[in-house]
Amino acid sequence: GAGKTTLLNYILTEQHQSKLAVIENEIGEVSIDDALVEQKQTDLSEELTVLNNGCVCCTIRGDLVNTLHNIAEKQKSGKVKLDGVLIELTGAADPAPVVQSFLLDDQCRAAFKIDNVIALVDALYGLEKLNENDGKNEGTACAQIAFSSTVLLNKIDLVGPDALTSLEKRIKEVNSMVKVVRCEHAKVDMSQLINVGAFDLARVLEEQYMEEDEFMQMYEPKMDSSIANVGIRCEGIISMPALQNFVGKYLDDPDVAKDFMRIKGLFNIGGKDKVFVMQCVHMMRHQNYTREWGKDEARENRIIFIGRGMQKRRQELTDGFMGCVVGAKPLRFPVGSKAMANVGHIMGYGMDMYFPCTIVKHWDDYKAYRIRMASDGDEGWANIDDDKFIKAADS
Repeated sequence: GAGKTTLLNYILTEQHQSKLAVIENEIGEVSIDDALVEQKQTDLSEELTVLNNGCVCCTIRGDLVNTLHNIAEKQKSGKVKLDGVLIELTGAADPAPVVQSFLLDDQCRAAFKIDNVIALVDALYGLEKLNENDGKNEGTACAQIAFSSTVLLNKIDLVGPDALTSLEKRIKEVNSMVKVVRCEHAKVDMSQLINVGAFDLARVLEEQYMEEDEFMQMYEPKMDSSIANVGIRCEGIISMPALQNFVGKYLDDPDVAKDFMRIKGLFNIGGKDKVFVMQCVHMMRHQNYTREWGKDEARENRIIFIGRGMQKRRQELTDGFMGCVVGAKPLRFPVGSKAMANVGHIMGYGMDMYFPCTIVKHWDDYKAYRIRMASDGDEGWANIDDDKFIKAADS
């Protein structure tokens, strides 16, 4: 949620001198980030490989090495001419095992060198993440800072100067040698990111009071095993009111939102010909329409929830999301039946005001119910099939 995909798009847009192979390592059952990377920019990179096998410190490492071997062989044979490889890791990954891959594998060591290890830090939530182990320099977030040569302190527009100063101080407590660059929307001068020769393993290990042999043979990746994910994908038309109501159920309550580290998704919204993208970090929600759907592209909806307690919510999240798909689940009230419409909620009055109505139509204008009020015959909509909007006449 700190802005890694935004940075990736920025790099592929801003730098035109170097041809890069891009490797993505995305946590989760459903791949989202490959669709969020702006496809019009991928001609600047030779490969976009989605690695989707779990955490980088275990199963992913083998796939990463094989991918690097493949790139090195293509480069040697002249099939491609690359200036570099860009590896984007998931926010739940410890970068140290990736560093090890370049040093322990003979072919990787001969073909590549590590130029820069960049960590993005969310200015709003970074201090909380770094202090989640009672202020000790432990855990995944601290490991990411420890093995970085550059830290991009992103989203600085969301906090004040005192908060930024405190966060920078905490970053330096973990890695006093790291370069900290403040930025908004992950935009920085490219000269600070690529071809800088910033990464120095000896300096990193000295900072962490660790010998190289110890790092190679005994280092244990710092992973948070409590983080899990639930991914859902389906075709169909999404009702925008239902989607916003569904996500708001989890993000509008601070006590619940703290468990939802990330929600990412792209959707086929009813009545729109553009892809709707949603990216959430705890209670912060960023969403907008992006590119046009392709002429022959399957309009598939994808959403992934990353955080704590996700597995126990799996069925609830799946059922809730499927309830946003127009016509995917039967509505409670048939056409012609009587119900009670919450006019206060529908009209945004901030109070419950239920009045009798009749169901006229299902999914009119991608809203759950078109209704006719019993009092004056006026027609309108109950956007969502939920008691907050409409309930049974005898309830």
